[in-house]
Amino acid sequence: MAMDEPNLQEDLIPSFRALGNRLERSWLHYNYDEEVFSRLALESLEDSASLKAMGVGGIIDWFFGREHAFQQPSARKLFGQPPIMLFQAPRFYIEALFWFSGTTSIHEHGFSGAFSVLAGSSVHSHWHFELERAINSRMLCGRLDRVSTEILTPGAIRPIRPGASLIHQLFHLEVPSVTIVVRTYFNRNNLPQYQYLPPGLAVDPEDYDPVRARRLMLLDAMSQGQIEGLDKYCQRLIATSDVENLYYIFSLLIRRKLERGFLEDLYSAAYARHGDVVRLIWKVCAWERRTRIVTSLRSKVSDPDARFLLALLMLMPNRNSVFETINLQFPEMVPLDVIESWLEKLSGKETLGFDFNDTNRILLRGLIEGLDMEDLLGRLLKEFQDGSIVENRDRLIEHVKQLARSDLLFPLLSESPLREEARAA
Repeated sequence: MAMDEPNLQEDLIPSFRALGNRLERSWLHYNYDEEVFSRLALESLEDSASLKAMGVGGIIDWFFGREHAFQQPSARKLFGQPPIMLFQAPRFYIEALFWFSGTTSIHEHGFSGAFSVLAGSSVHSHWHFELERAINSRMLCGRLDRVSTEILTPGAIRPIRPGASLIHQLFHLEVPSVTIVVRTYFNRNNLPQYQYLPPGLAVDPEDYDPVRARRLMLLDAMSQGQIEGLDKYCQRLIATSDVENLYYIFSLLIRRKLERGFLEDLYSAAYARHGDVVRLIWKVCAWERRTRIVTSLRSKVSDPDARFLLALLMLMPNRNSVFETINLQFPEMVPLDVIESWLEKLSGKETLGFDFNDTNRILLRGLIEGLDMEDLLGRLLKEFQDGSIVENRDRLIEHVKQLARSDLLFPLLSESPLREEARAA
């Protein structure tokens, strides 16, 4: 090392070593009881003044240095973009999680700990799952409800409690968002670590069935016309698959641009065999499709207001929860007014799906408010006082139905009587 080159490890790591060593001593006092680790980790982060002044640049600078005292874990799927190990002990570790475009799923943890926001901000939602039926140890059916939402900014510290006591999701608003996480490796009593899918399915994302994985790869190729046999083999799988595999089959197929009649035939066959659980799976897969639409659009959008709106469209289940979160972040603003200003930033067929012109602004506001078709058309007629509204009535009705079918705006339209009508059409 050159004489004028700073020792980056010595500049950074002592703060984490001091935090980790204090936590190690505290936890030893409780005989490494996992039940108290979340509280101890939270207190350690709150008491660590040096971490509050630490910048993202210092972590990056250290990581590109020559020396690394810690083994960076290898995993099939990294949690973080990337995760960087900063301290290791036999029973817990400290890491920095970088996020550039990632949004976490709704998930629980098979470990205990706490996290502190170092940089960026996030919409943080908490959920509750009410179990109704266990398919097996890898899949649970029930009801998933949003409990609360908050905005996390730098300095925010939250506990990580294992299992269903903390079911949450984060949508990162700024690039990068970085959190410092203090956590155990795994708590044996809190596995599997479920991922939750609205309106009420819990799955084990670490479960891997090699036969299923290969079948899905072939079905995907068939769905895109690369090989033949989609109808034949889908029908065969629907007739023989268990509930768990049905979910993965429909999750794949609903993403693809397949004929509605084909999917409905498969749904009817599955429903006849397995009953109401198939209805839940269908709703879950529709939610997954909408989530992918928002995720894809977010990669094209850099405006912070537009990204905040996309966060709400992904995380919130209905109109009222969207309004509540806007009031939380912008208490002086009228939710509908600010939503309109954000939608203008997404205007266009490649982003919003349509131009946010005066006509669509009026129609969409009415749909969000819950107006029926006649009231919507009446509002347009009053606004424009134009005979073309009457002359183009049939075309306008079809256009309104199309707006009501918007996957992107689905939560905002929860109070519209036309949303469900459009989906039943």
